[in-house]
Amino acid sequence: MQIFWHGFSCIRIEASHGDKDAVLVTDPYSNESGLRFPRTLAPDIVALTHQDAKRFPSDVFTNEPFIINNPGEYEVNGFFVYAMPVRTGDDTHPYELMYRFEVEGMSVGFLGGMKRPLTDEEAGQLGNIDILLIPVGGGDKLTAKQAAETISKIEPRMVVPLYYHTEGVKEKLGTADAFCKELVCKRQDSNKLKIAKKDLPAEDLVVAVLERA
Repeated sequence: MQIFWHGFSCIRIEASHGDKDAVLVTDPYSNESGLRFPRTLAPDIVALTHQDAKRFPSDVFTNEPFIINNPGEYEVNGFFVYAMPVRTGDDTHPYELMYRFEVEGMSVGFLGGMKRPLTDEEAGQLGNIDILLIPVGGGDKLTAKQAAETISKIEPRMVVPLYYHTEGVKEKLGTADAFCKELVCKRQDSNKLKIAKKDLPAEDLVVAVLERA
């Protein structure tokens, strides 16, 4: 499995299942955000954290992927996707979606739209998570401290921080460094996370800080 970060809560997961290769992308964004969205992505699956698909541009891909923006269980090209609603307290948009992706024998949790720490019950719904993708920069998403609180409930083996400051972003966000100060962990910086089940850390939590692809 390979995980790339494209900025904000947009990640790309490339994985194989038997003789099937598949690409999953989350939460595309518009160039008005200050970042330029890559124009060459052709994912098989797009997972959105908000039920209102209008919030995410759909014309940014070179193909027509399978789009998930409702709660449920899905299987596409070897990816098993579990989309679970989390209440927001907003009458207009009453819930965001959190995800559990299963592929290559690993479980990946995705909390890209979270605005508050998960409750114990919500964390339990995710189940055992190997790799957690979580916003950490604040704004209208989790702050570094709130992210650390949620991580302590889920207890993943690896964490990939999302939605933090990078050059060009117009929104005022916290940094990856500030997030890492909230945790006791090993940190590794790279342009992508390439990982197999046998390579998952056995003991200490590892935070993989990715350069924007």
